[in-house]
Amino acid sequence: MADWYRLNLCEIYLQIISGNEKTAARDFTEELANSSEGSLHRVCAHSRANEARSRERQLDPSGQQVGSTHKALGLLYKVKKKHALALEHLTEAKRIFSQYGPSPALTRVETALVELQK
Repeated sequence: MADWYRLNLCEIYLQIISGNEKTAARDFTEELANSSEGSLHRVCAHSRANEARSRERQLDPSGQQVGSTHKALGLLYKVKKKHALALEHLTEAKRIFSQYGPSPALTRVETALVELQK
């Protein structure tokens, strides 16, 4: 369960650094990103994603948690403009999520992949 909570926290951090929130949340995000705390959140997002990635060796390689880890890393690398790494992780996340049928996670991954191709 702790890994799931870490992945959820990672999702929150990714939302903060990518600026995908609605209006009120976006105002908060812009203020946070301009502060020193914004830097802390960027660092935490990366370390949380890598921490989850290192734990994935103990999990089913085609499981939801591994897929979520790849999705988080792919989205993080997309924000950091490391497109090759983003493409690698998002493609793997899509492979994993596709086997379970339509889902919000799969939609988010597919959207990110389309955005990378632009």
